[in-house]
Amino acid sequence: MAPFLTRLSGRAGFRLAAVSVTAMLALSSCGGSTSRSAPVLPDGADPHAPEVTEISALTFRAPIAAGIIQTSRGGADEEFGLNVTPQWIESSATAVSQIVAGDVQAAQSSYFGVIDAARQGIDVIIVSESYASNPGAASLESMPDSGITELKDLIGKKVAVVSLNSSHAVKIKDSLLDQGLDPAQVEFVELPYGQVPAALQQGTVDASSAQGATLAQVKDTLDTVTIFDYGDGKYNGMAESGWIMKKTFIEQNPNTVAAFQCALLKGTEQVKDEAVYAEILKTDLGFDDQAVASDIAPEFGATIRSEPLQLNADILKKIGSIDEDFDVASITLPTPDNCG
Repeated sequence: MAPFLTRLSGRAGFRLAAVSVTAMLALSSCGGSTSRSAPVLPDGADPHAPEVTEISALTFRAPIAAGIIQTSRGGADEEFGLNVTPQWIESSATAVSQIVAGDVQAAQSSYFGVIDAARQGIDVIIVSESYASNPGAASLESMPDSGITELKDLIGKKVAVVSLNSSHAVKIKDSLLDQGLDPAQVEFVELPYGQVPAALQQGTVDASSAQGATLAQVKDTLDTVTIFDYGDGKYNGMAESGWIMKKTFIEQNPNTVAAFQCALLKGTEQVKDEAVYAEILKTDLGFDDQAVASDIAPEFGATIRSEPLQLNADILKKIGSIDEDFDVASITLPTPDNCG
């Protein structure tokens, strides 16, 4: 069955998310890093007997949503007694705030925002991976006459990313440091992917992240220059985005959580089929034939992998976003082994 998708407002949604997260932090008695143990489902958690069957899952209107869409479209959710309904968002901040508020049961988010929330005492848990970085799937683009062709040219420039705590922003800062450059000399601004082509063409930003249909559009119509590939080099295979749930929801509904993890495993595996993926791009994401042909699929995978996940926290410490080591396993729920 094809999912019915709703759209949350972009900039307004982010502002509301920021306010919500700030409010949650103010209510939390924990600041900075906290001591926590790795979450586990109780023995006997049955993915075929969910306590809650209706799951609203926030995701992005981009190819990275293909796994959750296929979980619903291909019937993997029904196999485990769930009805998974994806909904559109435009930032990981929205994902975290909606999970904490209890408005939805699951959300897709970059790991950087989740780590930051966890360090502030917010009980969000990573329950599944979604995809890993791979070359060509997402990149930082500039206009051909901008004179910006490599990272060092970003100094003093305005760079658009979908969220200030997105993996794209963090990777740019990390790579600038690798080259002995100061990320503080780059002005980062937030911009939804749908506004990227106009912003580049009008010069309101000097460079912008792009992926999926937006990347194909700016390459084909604006002949943009790729400054930085988010999935190349040391980032190839890095855990990029995953699914989160609220800790209390997990504790109260262990069977539902196991069912969701198992459904994601099957749906994400199915989307690796090129024909299945192409159909989702056309039918669910509205890609035209040219955009489908130009798209480079993300490296989909739902299984939890400890080292690629930990790299996210290690990079955050390197760029100074956190001031001490953080064990990502402490907020990660292992992948079930009884999906059948």
